[in-house]
Amino acid sequence: MKKLLVSTLLATIIVSAGDHDMYPQDVTAIVGYQTNSKGSNLENTAVHGLRYNQNIYNSSPWAVDAYQVALDIASNVAYLDRNENTSVIRLGGNLIWTMDNESNLTPFLLLGGGLTFVTNPQGDQSGMSLFTNAGGGLELNIRNDIALVWEMKYIYQDPKKHSFNTNIGLKFRFGN
Repeated sequence: MKKLLVSTLLATIIVSAGDHDMYPQDVTAIVGYQTNSKGSNLENTAVHGLRYNQNIYNSSPWAVDAYQVALDIASNVAYLDRNENTSVIRLGGNLIWTMDNESNLTPFLLLGGGLTFVTNPQGDQSGMSLFTNAGGGLELNIRNDIALVWEMKYIYQDPKKHSFNTNIGLKFRFGN
């Protein structure tokens, strides 16, 4: 009986209609894990950050639904070949396409790029470099103004330096 009640409640939350287009802006606090390539010479690490979205309301399924400013921070990341640490800060912009539907669960795609800052560059590491990223995720509306967000993205800096981020976050929507 408990399993039936819990599964019914979960199904109701996921498939009940939610209007996630009500607010023009939102902020998301994220935490996650970054898997680095061996060529980056950095250990895999935890990541935290913020997202700010400016939402655009349109009727075309091909049009961009939001512009995003993303900040990811990985602190005290160990180098693979030396006993030193660094911090990696990524500041970038993304275009977001959502697959709007009548449920509270909304898939999305993102594509963007920006700058990577390394606080203690070693070897062939640069203090600042460009990156591009592509990914996607899911957004689960808890209320019209609060959502849980899960995102995955591939980050490319050069043929030797790339990473894969998996993040979860809590989104707060605001504005008129």
